[in-house]
Amino acid sequence: MEKRPLDVCVISDVHLGTFGCHAKELNEYLKTIDPKILVLNGDIVDIWNFRKSYFPKSHIKVKPST
Repeated sequence: MEKRPLDVCVISDVHLGTFGCHAKELNEYLKTIDPKILVLNGDIVDIWNFRKSYFPKSHIKVKPST
């Protein structure tokens, strides 16, 4: 799959570690782009949720594609 080149991609308020996070969708999107600059803004990981023992594998798999 050819990736769409972008100058800048801003990802904000992902809230990894919460039930409402759309980690699978985000990961699929990240696989389709090739940004020169990737900006992570706001709450990417909700650390306080580690106490709730909820951090599924789909949230761990979120990463920029290389």
